[in-house]
Amino acid sequence: MALESPKREDLAYVLHSRRFRENSLLVDVLSREHGRASLIARAPSKAKSRLGESLQPFRLVQLTFSGRGDLFTLHQVEPTGPLRFLQGDRLLSGMYVNELLVRLTGRGEGEQPLFDLYAQIIDELASVVPLEPLLRRFEVTLLEVCGYGLPLHETWTDQLPVAPDAQYRYVIEQGPEQVHEEAGKASVSGAMLLALAGELAFTEETLAQAKHFMRGVLRHYLGEKPLHARTLFTSDR
Repeated sequence: MALESPKREDLAYVLHSRRFRENSLLVDVLSREHGRASLIARAPSKAKSRLGESLQPFRLVQLTFSGRGDLFTLHQVEPTGPLRFLQGDRLLSGMYVNELLVRLTGRGEGEQPLFDLYAQIIDELASVVPLEPLLRRFEVTLLEVCGYGLPLHETWTDQLPVAPDAQYRYVIEQGPEQVHEEAGKASVSGAMLLALAGELAFTEETLAQAKHFMRGVLRHYLGEKPLHARTLFTSDR
């Protein structure tokens, strides 16, 4: 006779929930101690609306669950943080953040730094912080937390500091290499690299360049399958 797995508790942010069979929900979460996890929440029809309200995306909850492997059983959920009423492009940005996190991490992956990073970005999305610089720096930090850190401060060939007024060719997984003539899309400015690193403020020019640059970097790690949330923006993020 198989032993029943012990119940566990953890704080988690709800990433997504959807109907699963007749009386259940399948819930994807990012938890503080267990990383990204999927849980089955079984509920009678009368309790579905109350359960669904507790499992709204971007909400911090206290979970009690059990199980082994890739799929757990949810026993209890208690909201511990406010319900985030993100709207417009801020809601779409939250969906983009969730999709990017899911694409870059597997089930069971994640530690406290990832949980803390997610908590920070959700707080900032609920504020009036400008979106595009916020998303670009989130992408850089998420890659770093996932083990794909981008060298932004010095050249990989001779370890010289990146200069804001210089041009660089960026080699993914190695870093920038200075070029002595601007080579269009093949080069990026030092000012853009330092803005991504948080050492300079973004300008309109470096922000546009950073968007193109980060799309290339993310494509390298995610493959050619596009991020669905990005296609929903009314303006290109």
